[in-house]
Amino acid sequence: MDKHLDFMRRTSIFQGISKEDFELLLDTLDTQLKYYTKGQIVLKSGRHVKRAGLLLEGNVEIFREGYWGDHYVIGQVEPGELFAVAFASAEKSISNVTCAASMNSVILWFDLQEIFNLNDNGKYHTILIKNLMTALSLQSLNLSAKLAHITRKTTREKLLSYLSEEAWKHGSNEFDIPFDRQALANYLSVERSAMSNEISKLQKTGYITSKRNHFILHKLK
Repeated sequence: MDKHLDFMRRTSIFQGISKEDFELLLDTLDTQLKYYTKGQIVLKSGRHVKRAGLLLEGNVEIFREGYWGDHYVIGQVEPGELFAVAFASAEKSISNVTCAASMNSVILWFDLQEIFNLNDNGKYHTILIKNLMTALSLQSLNLSAKLAHITRKTTREKLLSYLSEEAWKHGSNEFDIPFDRQALANYLSVERSAMSNEISKLQKTGYITSKRNHFILHKLK
């Protein structure tokens, strides 16, 4: 765990915690460091969730599974981001999503209830609660953004809405997205072939330049 300590301390959930007290706090939160290989399930729908996860390395895909085995992507977790927080916040909560490592990944699991029960005379309790609220707010904003994309009428409109949002988030017209083509189609709830056709058309008309998950947006004169 030692090699991950500096990165952990810089993540949003632990901001404001002194270096001297950080390792003691990790013990208090009953943390577990786990390694996952590409494709491995890290959280299964229908299971009780006791801990929240902090992704340290890799990438995690969050998706819902249908009764007949179909699934659609809800989002991606990148290093430094939390997931399963809402489920872990409620005792005896059952997950309605599945999370899988889309590449080799390292996750720090911690008992969220221990944050609520932290007895340190207010030393870190307020900081951690504030950080958690910020994380949940960001997740809510990301969900709202996704709803704005997938409620557009056409595949082209959904795609342009998503790319515009990514350009705004990156503060640049050139950026990488966290999805491959299939994952992006799942995220936008569209057919991959239809989406690929739209990407090709947008490139031909000069709206975008794209190679794999790298995009450049162009303003037309």
